[in-house]
Amino acid sequence: MKILIVDDEPLAVLRLQKMLANLGITNTFSANNGQKAIDLVEKHHPRIIFLDIEMPVMTGIEAAKIIKQISPESKIIFCTAYDDYAIKAFELSASDYLLKPVINDRLQQALDKVIDRKSSQTITFQHGLDLLTISINDVYCFTSEDKNTFMHCQYGEVIIDESLLTLEKRFPKYLQRINRNALINVSELCGIIRTTTATYAKLANTDYQPQISRRNIQTVKELLT
Repeated sequence: MKILIVDDEPLAVLRLQKMLANLGITNTFSANNGQKAIDLVEKHHPRIIFLDIEMPVMTGIEAAKIIKQISPESKIIFCTAYDDYAIKAFELSASDYLLKPVINDRLQQALDKVIDRKSSQTITFQHGLDLLTISINDVYCFTSEDKNTFMHCQYGEVIIDESLLTLEKRFPKYLQRINRNALINVSELCGIIRTTTATYAKLANTDYQPQISRRNIQTVKELLT
């Protein structure tokens, strides 16, 4: 889930990034004016945009009009120190209007509005030229390497935007960390494979066997009992 933060105040961007990270959301990027926001939206089509209003070059209100045209699927949450733009914001179909300084409860409430229960159980990813969605139930495991996150599923091994930490916090009932760089879908676990040098998780619907670290072996054993 990509989230764009648009604000000309670096400290405001950093604060919101930290608040989102505490909620398990780390895939954020930022722009410091409306025109840069439009350029990034056209390239990345973020799922959520936190948009300040009073900015140089182009205001948030001006940018929102263009963003709604080039990326209608992006959800805009205005985030400003001023309350006198609220009516105009909702005329632009804003999902929410947050007043600075943003508090945790209001941030969570705003996110709940734009992340519905159904979509929270799915992952959207690029597969060739196609944009696909898959249920977490149909994923075998996730691994990370060289700052990339790989999802192992019926489409093979595909790169997704979310970090292992974000996935772990999004799907705590489904996923189990078995080493620093791997999460398995608990429902896929069907055995433990041992060699003379390492231990691996046997998964039901794939031949791929992620390694289990020593500190996690006992936890994986308990999942099988």
